[in-house]
Amino acid sequence: MFRPYSKLTLQIEPTRKCNLNCKICIRQNLYRSGVSLSVENFKKILNSGEFRYVGLHGWGEPLLNPQLFQMVAYAESEGIYTNLTTNGTLIGKKIDQIFSSGLREIAFGVYHKDRLSSILPQIKDLIREKNEQGLNIPKIYMDITIFKENLKQIPVLVDIASELGMDAVILHRIFNVYPVRESRPLSGGEMSKKCGKIAGFKTSSELSNGVYNVNPSTEYISDEEEKELFIEVKRLAKKWRLKLYLPQRRSLPCKAVKDCIFVTAEGKVTPCCFLPEFFLGDALKQGVKNIALSGKYNNFVKTMSKHPICARCPL
Repeated sequence: MFRPYSKLTLQIEPTRKCNLNCKICIRQNLYRSGVSLSVENFKKILNSGEFRYVGLHGWGEPLLNPQLFQMVAYAESEGIYTNLTTNGTLIGKKIDQIFSSGLREIAFGVYHKDRLSSILPQIKDLIREKNEQGLNIPKIYMDITIFKENLKQIPVLVDIASELGMDAVILHRIFNVYPVRESRPLSGGEMSKKCGKIAGFKTSSELSNGVYNVNPSTEYISDEEEKELFIEVKRLAKKWRLKLYLPQRRSLPCKAVKDCIFVTAEGKVTPCCFLPEFFLGDALKQGVKNIALSGKYNNFVKTMSKHPICARCPL
């Protein structure tokens, strides 16, 4: 039985700004506010619920927020376990802060070996410094997005993660919720109108018919390809004694909604980071716990199977 407030993990987007243009990213379709979360608002959000874990990630690069490690240090001082997901391009100047903040986990988002090559020196510096100081944290992960164009590279990336001495590899499926036919990014007002229809479950035929037309460059692999990939990476993980996290089977209500709640850089609450403009409340005004216990949130959970995105999401 799903309980509306069984949330243990808070996911917060430190900023919507990004310093890369990734071909597999859906952020080009999002409303680009350019907002960064302040440490004061971070504390307010964190204190508005009961959490034991906070993940710092979203549709921007967290290290672009100058107050990021103040947030980490505050959460850790409150006994809350912290995780950071980054593209890795900016960690060279942040290594001291990574260690001094008490960060527990850092995951490097990777989808191509060429992208990995560009950040390899910084990752090596981080791991070397950690080993020289004899530190147990942060745990260091490689987070790999699975899609058709990088299928053959994934075993290579797993091998590299082992050679680097990473603690684990995480694989996750890609899911592009935006239609190919959109020729331009939607403005905040336009997106809010569409998401308002979703929130009220009065989905227009235009939205429901278009939202699943995935861009070919972000097409996911077949079931058979996924099965073969998982067999291979399990073999490699066993060979290298490397911890491996694979995507879980799909279920409704999904694990993301059962275990997590996502807050954007603007303080807006949504059930999942893949619903970045589907808002159920304002954490800064209402508090995360109050929103998670609200009728609106509970209704969303009960009707996820009818939601035009959640009903088809493979994550």
